[in-house]
Parts: sequence; C-alpha cells; structure tokens
Amino acid sequence: MNHTIKSLILLTTFMFCHYFMRDFWGESWSEVLLNLDQQTYLLHTLAKYLFIYGPLVLVAVLLFKQHPWYDVIGVNVSGSQHYLLAAVACCLPMTLGYAFLSTELDLSLPGIITGSVYAGLFEEIIFRAALFGVLFHFCRWGFIPAALISSVIFGLGHIYQGHDVMSVVMALTITTIAGTWFAWLYCECGYRIWFPMFMHIFMNAAYGIFGMSGGAAGDLEGNLFKATAIILSIIYVHILVRKGKIREIAFKTLWRNNGDVNSQPQSELTTQNSY
Repeated sequence: MNHTIKSLILLTTFMFCHYFMRDFWGESWSEVLLNLDQQTYLLHTLAKYLFIYGPLVLVAVLLFKQHPWYDVIGVNVSGSQHYLLAAVACCLPMTLGYAFLSTELDLSLPGIITGSVYAGLFEEIIFRAALFGVLFHFCRWGFIPAALISSVIFGLGHIYQGHDVMSVVMALTITTIAGTWFAWLYCECGYRIWFPMFMHIFMNAAYGIFGMSGGAAGDLEGNLFKATAIILSIIYVHILVRKGKIREIAFKTLWRNNGDVNSQPQSELTTQNSY
C-alpha cells in the first residue's frame, strides 16, 4: 500500500472520527459517566476522547505496523523527563506574569485535569502525532501541507471561544499558528509528543488557574507573557541544535519530506547528549 492510499485512509478516518463519532456517543453514556464521577467530568471527558478518536489512533498504528506503536503515536518515553523540565522553564515567566495580572485563582483539580492535562495529552496525540506526524513523518508529506491540515482543523475546534466575527477570525488564526508551532516542536524533539504536550498542559493550566480572559485570542498583556513561553521554546530547540541535534524541519522538507522513515530520527540520535 503506497503513501497516497495510506494518507487517504488516515484522513478519511480522521474526518469520520472528528465529525461523526460524536453522533454515536449518546446522551445516556454521558449521564452514566457523570453520575460515576460526580459531575466532575473526569471519567466523562476521558471516555469521550477515547471513544471519538480511538479509531484514528488504531488505524494509524495498523497502517504502519512495521514500526513500534509508541513511535507512530509519538509516546516513546525516552527523554521525556528532560522535556518536562524544559517545559517548566519555558512556561515559568508566563505563569508568573499571569499571576501578576490575575485577580482570581481557580485551583479546582478536576478543572485542571479536564481542561489542561486531558486537552494537552489527547490533542497532541491526535493532532500532532496521529494526524500531522503520520502525514509528515510516515506518509512523506511536506511540513507545510501536513501542518496546515492538522492546524486548521485544530483551530476550527476553538472558534467557539470567539463572540463575534473578528474574535472568531482571531481565535482561528492564533490557534492555527499555535498548532503549527506545536507541530514544529514535535518534529524537532524526536517525533515525540512530550515537549509540546507539557508546553500545552502548562500554558492551559496557567490560563485557567489565573482566569485569563480573552478566549483563544487572548488580550495584549496576556499575549506578551504567552509570547515568552513560545520564544523560550524556540531558544530551547536552538540550544539542542547548537549541541549537535540535526534540524528536522528545513527548506527541503517544507513541501515534500524525502527522508528515510526507516532510519532513526536525528533528534533521537542526539537528544540524550544534548542536555
């Protein structure tokens, strides 16, 4: 089966999951799970993510079963502790800035888990690994077309945060850019979700805990602090490159990825020597 056919199967499965699996969920399941988790949405949100997007992950793994399943969906744990520490360092200035700006504090553990941990974990596996990562790394798409497809869909999932036409456009634009940035981090960190996932979780958590307003588009002061996390993450990748990591995203891979998928990523070969 060639890469074109595999790409079509993957995209068809994603569209089916994203737009139709929700219809099979059923309200009765929601009622049972919400009663079990006492309306905290801890079980409900977890089960809904698994139900809706489980088929996509399964198809991605089966399409490339010659590769370890944990590599296909980007959850190889090698180096994850280093990425955790790097994400903490990158998000610390933003968190302190939000604490300075905030007039409220929400330390609800269920809210942090459902709004930050689940969102960061599942969105990175689904959009960055199972969709973008498979298209770019395994189906040999270029970075731009693979990132645009996954990032625009990711952005469309956040337009509910807009309250008028301008805010909807801003929310779509910013989340699409954010999705592309997460995709770049995913590639440059050994085709693993850990660094973008931890960044995603910590940024969402800081946003929710300190009650920052403005939706996905944010406000000027909040966005300035958010920019520090993005800039520091770029600096982090640059440091890895300076220490020997080969860049995965270069001019030659923007429109077509002609690398050898069967070879070990350069990120993986050098990451352990880069901290």
